[in-house]
Amino acid sequence: MTTDPFPKEAAARVSIGSGSITVGGMCKGSGMIEPMMATMLGFVTTDAAVPQTLLERALREVVEETFNAITVDGECSTNDCVMILANGSSGVTIDDASYSTFADALRAVCLPLAIGIVRGGEGATKLVTVNVTGAATTAEARRCAKAIANSPLVKTAIHGGDPNWGRLIAVAGRAGVAFELDRAEVTIGPIVLFKDGRPYDEAAPEAANYLKNEELTVGVSLGAGSASSTVWTCDLSAEYVKINAEYRT
Repeated sequence: MTTDPFPKEAAARVSIGSGSITVGGMCKGSGMIEPMMATMLGFVTTDAAVPQTLLERALREVVEETFNAITVDGECSTNDCVMILANGSSGVTIDDASYSTFADALRAVCLPLAIGIVRGGEGATKLVTVNVTGAATTAEARRCAKAIANSPLVKTAIHGGDPNWGRLIAVAGRAGVAFELDRAEVTIGPIVLFKDGRPYDEAAPEAANYLKNEELTVGVSLGAGSASSTVWTCDLSAEYVKINAEYRT
């Protein structure tokens, strides 16, 4: 587990046709996490019989929405992978008709594993969901969400309970995506702090109180379209610095 503070395991069982299948998985990772892939290891198994083309398709699709949608510190390593093994022992074969059910089961396993990595990030005290909406394309929404999730200024503000909407707007503006300030919006939890070019600073105390929670959501609407993306990250604490200042290979 290296610096992982707790083990991460998940499983799902679903009915397909006249039988049922099981998907199970476990993973490790706590620091140097921005899967492209990064320094994390994920192992998933299923007792379904799945043709290689469908198995690879499902894993790629699910990983893009789970393990590739997390970041702890924006750092990457060379020894990272997610793999899936299917042995067919259930006697149930996955085909195009049952593909979506299988993919949903795979997603139900991979998402809590991926979020568990962020929750157990080195020095993390808060799990943060970053929602970017109003983007011109899904790719631009993801790029902006990752930029926000990796910003040391954003992550330290969240750690300190500072509802600094300006840091979120600044990252959105420099993320290299279509961005319309006059139509943009920033929210912390359900609280609007900036909208249509106007700050709502009177809401700052309520937002600061919300930031005391251990699980948070921040949102930015780019005002440039209808695409969206969600990324999970954590705060940046002095403990993260301590762990990595003392780390020895």
